[in-house]
Amino acid sequence: MRKNIRIYVDQKIEEGILLLNKKTSHYLKNVMRLSERDNINIFNEIDGEWLVAISSFKKSETEVLIKKFIKPSCDFFDVSLLFAPIKQARLDYLAQKTCEMGVKTLWPIYTEYTQSKKFNSKRFKANLIEAAEQCDFNNIPEIREPENFKNILTNWDNLLGDNQVIFCDEKSTLNAFDLLQNQKYEGKKWSIIIGPEGGFSENERNVINKKNNSLNISLGPRILRSDTAAVAVLSIFQLIIGDWNN
Repeated sequence: MRKNIRIYVDQKIEEGILLLNKKTSHYLKNVMRLSERDNINIFNEIDGEWLVAISSFKKSETEVLIKKFIKPSCDFFDVSLLFAPIKQARLDYLAQKTCEMGVKTLWPIYTEYTQSKKFNSKRFKANLIEAAEQCDFNNIPEIREPENFKNILTNWDNLLGDNQVIFCDEKSTLNAFDLLQNQKYEGKKWSIIIGPEGGFSENERNVINKKNNSLNISLGPRILRSDTAAVAVLSIFQLIIGDWNN
């Protein structure tokens, strides 16, 4: 039996009739070749996931009948990722994988060596939604407005002072597993910082390493691409501290 298609909807889901927009209607009818009376699952981060039946395809929308509630929105482990924007194809990958890895908040930062100064938040969110639809996850990470990293360093106590910060430093020799396994993490909020393809400047590195709530860690002997580093550190984090440890 084929698993129901899952569709994210940016509107309130409640019992009765719901109208899906033109883009979703085109996808269901012309791409997935669904028919009236077929079942699909719809979800969002507020109302959770619901089973619905397609009632009719109209010119610019699809009418669905809400059949039953399936499950509430997934809980996030409280971890945010601060990352420097990279080339678009790699950024698409980063969005998809960080959603799959259960990041709660994604925060683009412009470091001294950030090469890509453009950040397309609409495309980034579309990749998050696609990942959530495919991996049976019914919540979408928050995307914060891009921020100059210098401002974050200057206002560290206000912005990150309540968090335990994991600083992924390409020059560090400190083993990530050893450091994280020794942490008391109950009830903490976490922030992970990964750099751009050019790495961090010495000034940025020095400022971060002076912060009392920052853990300087290594991701191994090889220099990793930013998107690879995100997956690597989140895998370690979720295994030792996050919801893989449950």
